[in-house]
Amino acid sequence: MLESIPGKIFVVGVVCLICFIAYSSQLCIFIPAYETSDSILLLVPFNILVLFVFYNYYLAVTTDPGKIPTNWEPPSSLIAPVIATEGITGPRYCKTCKTYKPPRSHHCRYCKRCVLKMDHHCPWINNCVGHENYGHFFRFIICVDLACAYVIALLIGRVRAIMDAIRHFQFDAEPNTFVIVFMVANFVLAFVVLFAVGILSGYQFYCLLRNQTNVEAWERGKVETLVRRGKILPVNYPFDIGIYKNICQVLGPNPLLWLWPQRAVGDGLSFPVVSGTDPRLPYYWPPRDPDDLRPSIFSSKYKRQQEARRLLAENPDANVDDESEGYYDSGSFISDSDEYDEEVGMKNLTGFYDISATSPAHEHSDEERPLAYFARKSHGSPVEKKQD
Repeated sequence: MLESIPGKIFVVGVVCLICFIAYSSQLCIFIPAYETSDSILLLVPFNILVLFVFYNYYLAVTTDPGKIPTNWEPPSSLIAPVIATEGITGPRYCKTCKTYKPPRSHHCRYCKRCVLKMDHHCPWINNCVGHENYGHFFRFIICVDLACAYVIALLIGRVRAIMDAIRHFQFDAEPNTFVIVFMVANFVLAFVVLFAVGILSGYQFYCLLRNQTNVEAWERGKVETLVRRGKILPVNYPFDIGIYKNICQVLGPNPLLWLWPQRAVGDGLSFPVVSGTDPRLPYYWPPRDPDDLRPSIFSSKYKRQQEARRLLAENPDANVDDESEGYYDSGSFISDSDEYDEEVGMKNLTGFYDISATSPAHEHSDEERPLAYFARKSHGSPVEKKQD
């Protein structure tokens, strides 16, 4: 449904909503009622909040969430072999973008590309929320909460002043129908926005404290379920480095400037991890369900694997496709699921354990060899291990 609605419509709608709450409340309610400069000064903090709302929204909409650099590859020394019993799949690869995925990146089906440290696709900003604009997005929703709460507080104060004047028989202080309509409209809209965005802000703040994205929150729950069921060995989420450091990873190292617009920390390709973490873990997080890595004996994929192994056993130099050790996309979130097909091996895209790479027509020097070469050199091919 979202794909059928132009994203600019959402952006225009959000801007109009902000303008209505911010300026109709002042022009039609507060300014006409205030008679002293001291009362008008109450609107100064509100207008500063509105300015922050607009600027952070502009940054969230226009800032690219983060692209994977061309020809980026994970370090060859950190390549892990496929271990189905532990859910290890090796570096993740996007078959749609035909590129490796850095840690915490995912493919967005709306943006039609991979996004660094993808949190979610937000139609209200017509953009993905990723590494480069997550801080802007977080500051935007926090400023929206503060601005709406401020409007509600001023409206409540205005209503109390009106009721107090009526109790003292000052009936000329009673607002006309025009003002009442705008008071009700602003109160309802500000309350609805505060309620909806407040829930989002609370969850985003929870994720911020744990240094996890929306995608990773779902992944962590799935991994914990796999551990609880005994399908994989216990494994800790590698990016939760402590509350204070987690916040600094998104909002910057200086607490005094956490609400001030600033660029994201780091390059989005690597992230600090918990001390003692296996350096390979960030590149294959999250561990997969071992059942997903073992094709059914009734599947066509299993039959192709068995036929490939038979041919290799007869002729080790045969040029066949062995799908036994395919490296998979994480397939961990709705934005990835449409691009993920477990029955399609990614071996030909990634080059991992690609037997054809050893044929004379595909010889490479050490500097030109793909990561597959170093993976085979370090761990050996499945066939070599079986023969040993």
